[in-house]
Amino acid sequence: MPNGNLDDHLFSKWENGNGNGMGKKPLTWPQRKSIILDVAKGLAYLHYGVKPAIYHRDIKATNILLDADMRARVADFGLAKQSREGQSHLTTRVAGTHGYLAPEYALYGQLTEKSDVYSFGVVVLEIMCGRKALDLSSRSPGAFLITDWAWSMVKAGKIEEALDASLLKDEDSSNSNPKVIMERFLLVGILCAHVMVALRPTISDALKMLEGDVEVPAIPDRPVPLGHPSFFTDGNTFSISPALSGPQLHSGDMLR
Repeated sequence: MPNGNLDDHLFSKWENGNGNGMGKKPLTWPQRKSIILDVAKGLAYLHYGVKPAIYHRDIKATNILLDADMRARVADFGLAKQSREGQSHLTTRVAGTHGYLAPEYALYGQLTEKSDVYSFGVVVLEIMCGRKALDLSSRSPGAFLITDWAWSMVKAGKIEEALDASLLKDEDSSNSNPKVIMERFLLVGILCAHVMVALRPTISDALKMLEGDVEVPAIPDRPVPLGHPSFFTDGNTFSISPALSGPQLHSGDMLR
């Protein structure tokens, strides 16, 4: 594709003011909005437009290609799986990419259409926040998970701070009350990437929220992350996310 993949545009270094450097300019708000809607429509087609439905299983920034007009195309169906209507898959062979995998799929092998919705939510957060889904670098204490971070920022009333700074300086974002729309897209991303399956929308409902046809519901609380020290009784701690307040996660909750 002429413009490569989404990851190239989100995480390459930006060009400097003189136009020098090897990086790319940050995506504008209209471009980001269009890419998110294109991916949502592509997933809606896979889930509802073909029979049997197709679960992609590897939605991530590098698998979203951009054409000459910066329109997005979902690519790489090497891990895709067809499903009989109304059925879910249980598998011991989990495929996908760390940071994008739905927890019920990664932990229990349960694959449904909402596994793709989770991955889509992570991509939306990457686009809106300008941060990678998973960061294991030394810059972050422990590991950085964008799903935990974005949720905690919204719950702390810092939703504007969660947005990519370049979006708020974007000269193209002066029409149609864009900040409100940007915040709506961010909230939909958080909802789609909720740890609880039952609290995620379908991709069809997510698309309606993104387009403003239905209101985004209040963002529900999340269970304490699985890496939280409270899950360990021997004094060892392995925290993969910030300590977030919320109900304890009981066995099987993520499958409901």
